[in-house]
Order: sequence, then C-alpha cells, then structure tokens
Amino acid sequence: MKFKANDVREDFLNFFKKNGHMEIENLSLIPQNDPTLLIINSGMAPLKDYFTGESIPPSKRMCNIQKCVRTIDINSVGDPHHLTFFEMLGNWSIGDYSKKEAIEFGWRLIKDVFQIDTSKIIVTVFGGDKSLPGISADMESFEIWLNYLPKDRIILLDADSNFWGPTSDTGPCGPCTEIIFDRGIKNGCGKVDCGPECECGRFLEIWNVGVFMQYFMHEDGSLTKLPMNCVDAGAGLERFAMILQGVESVYETDLFIPLIEVLTNKIDINKNKREIRIIADHVRASVFMLADGIIPGKTKREYVLRRIMRRALLYLTILEVDCQLFWDVSQVVIREYSCRYPELKDGEDFIKNVIFSEITSFNKVLSKGLRELDRIIKSSTSAVISGDDAFKLQDTLGFPIDLICEIAGNKGMTVDKERFNFLLEEQRQRSRK
Repeated sequence: MKFKANDVREDFLNFFKKNGHMEIENLSLIPQNDPTLLIINSGMAPLKDYFTGESIPPSKRMCNIQKCVRTIDINSVGDPHHLTFFEMLGNWSIGDYSKKEAIEFGWRLIKDVFQIDTSKIIVTVFGGDKSLPGISADMESFEIWLNYLPKDRIILLDADSNFWGPTSDTGPCGPCTEIIFDRGIKNGCGKVDCGPECECGRFLEIWNVGVFMQYFMHEDGSLTKLPMNCVDAGAGLERFAMILQGVESVYETDLFIPLIEVLTNKIDINKNKREIRIIADHVRASVFMLADGIIPGKTKREYVLRRIMRRALLYLTILEVDCQLFWDVSQVVIREYSCRYPELKDGEDFIKNVIFSEITSFNKVLSKGLRELDRIIKSSTSAVISGDDAFKLQDTLGFPIDLICEIAGNKGMTVDKERFNFLLEEQRQRSRK
C-alpha cells in the first residue's frame, strides 16, 4: 500500500511545516467557550476567535489534524464516502497569505507530494449567488486556477456549493474553492452532462483548499467584513486515503479494514454491506466522543452521542447479532488509533463501562418499545403508523424512529414521517426556548 493513512497524515503536516506553518495541537470534540456549537465539526471551529481578531494566534500560519463529528449527513453514512466522525487535515492563514498561495499549496501537495493524477482533477469556485447580494463571483481564484488547469475544468458554482460557513448559526465565513476528484463515469449516473454539482458519486470533493474568510455572518443572515482576510483549508483524511489507496470507498481503506474484519466474522458482508459500514462508523465515532468525556444522554451533545450509539446497536439488533460486538469493535478502534490519540487508551475502562451501561439501557428500551409497537400495529386500521404514535414511542420510551420504520416495513406498513418530523421540530423549538 503506497500511502497508508499515517503516511497521509505525516506527509500533509510535513509539507505545511516546511512552508512556514506551525503545527498546533488537536483539541477535544467538546467546544471550549463556544455556546453556539455542540461538537467540533471542522478544523477551524476551535480557531474562530483568531479569524474574528478576538484572540491572537500563536502563528499566522498553522496546520494540524483535528478530530471532527458531523451528523448532518448521518442518513448517508454507508455510501462510499460519508461519515459521522472524521479526521480533518487543516492549514490556516490568519491575516498572512491569501488566494494565490493557498491554491498553489493545494496544487503542489496533490501533484508533487501525493502524486495524484491531475488529469482527473476538477476545481470549483464561487460564481456568485442571488441569496448573497453584493458578494460577487470569485474571479480572482478562477484566474489563479488557470495557471494549473484548463478553463473547462474550473467550474463556477453557487453559494450552496462554494460559500462555506459559518460553523454554527453565526461566525466567520466566505467564498471557497474546492478540489474534486473525478472517479470515472462507472461510478456515477452515466449522464453526459454530469458534473461536480451532481450527487451521483462520480465527483468526490477531496479538499476545500481555501475558504477565504472575509465575512462574519450575524443571526439575521447579514454579512459584515472581518478585520482581516484569512484562509481556512480542510481535507478529510479518509477521502484522501480512499483516493491514494485506489479503493472504492473510505470503508476499504486501512482506517476501517480492521474494524470491518471484526464485523464480518459475525455478519455476512455480501448481504449487509451498508449496515456493516454504519456500525463501523458509529462505533468509531462513539469511542472518540466517549474518550473526550461525552456521556450519552437526552439533550445537546449527549443526545448526539446516544443517537449514534443506539443507531449502531439498532443495526446489530436488526441483524440478530449480540450487542457485545459493539465493544469488540471499540477495542479495535482503541488499538488502532491510540498511537496518535492516546486519550483512547487512557480512557479505555471508562469507555467500556459506558458502552455496556448503554447496551443495558438500550435493551430495556427495546423490550418496552417492541411491546408498545406491537400493540399499535395490531390495533391499527390502516397500513400507516401515525406520526403521533411514532413520536410518542421515541419521545416517551426512547424507541428510535429508525427501528420503528424498519419493523413497520417488515410488517408491510409505513410511518407518517411528515407528521413525526413536524412534532419533532415543535419539540426542538420548545427546547430552544
């Protein structure tokens, strides 16, 4: 294997350190002094005060590898590249270099260090958006990219694709330029006009090579200029490893192979590939969150962890596998990642105790929920479980909506998800108040 994951980590950091960047420490998943954010979800999230000028950075050029959790795409986990936990390779300029240098660094790293086939590289640039009046297209980045790529491989896209941030409801943000790897027509929808904006899987974003932090977004959505222009660049280690190791998904990289092997000893991967991937991802995320002191609960970041853990336990239950397997995979995560993240090994006993406590709690919920759901199904006069009943099962008994839908489907029934989601949003609004 030409580029193992650890090679990617070290080569990335060494490249930027040679180019004047200070390596800074990886921080906890629990945000410090930032009530706007539940969990660290990007490399720049712990650094927001540097971008706003509220704090002075240790260096104007910095780099690191930051552990992150995002659940916005949790329902896509199991496809070739979506994850809840990932390692973010990051480099930053705080009032130092700007677009020209950021793009040059990106090009040199993928071409000279990682030796990626640049004929498969496409880039996207912010092309303006009616939703952001007064923010013009980033033609400066477009012109810079012309030094490296032909015009037809530089794509102008709107704010949904190429205006990044903030990490929460407010904060630093700006136009960005992304490096996209073309995985080939066999990995996509097959349409002639397919491009980076298509979500078919052919075009994989491997590096947001420059978010040009120029603005601060306020609660009302308005933008004001930041005191200085900064660069925030981030790349998912797992996606880089996927491309560099020449495999079809992040789950086939050396980051996941040991975890997957434990699961395939008990579960048929040919029939349950997606479920195995979800379990592996969710266990890995859970272990890292537990190691940082997050305990599963009913609110805020504690609920995020509980949702991830119980979703993994749910799939183990559906596949009729002992939930002990959750801990078996956790041990592999601790073994494989402790070299870089010693907090995993240091917290092993705590992690184990919380996992088995949550398994016990989940089994109690499962038992109660199955009895109540069976009663609802038997008394139903239609093939639809009402949103009210589904919400009550989840809200009162903690019986997860995923399991309700799975069981309903096996009975030839559906769930009124529209009503369920309405009630869930009402509850969220009450919680915010």
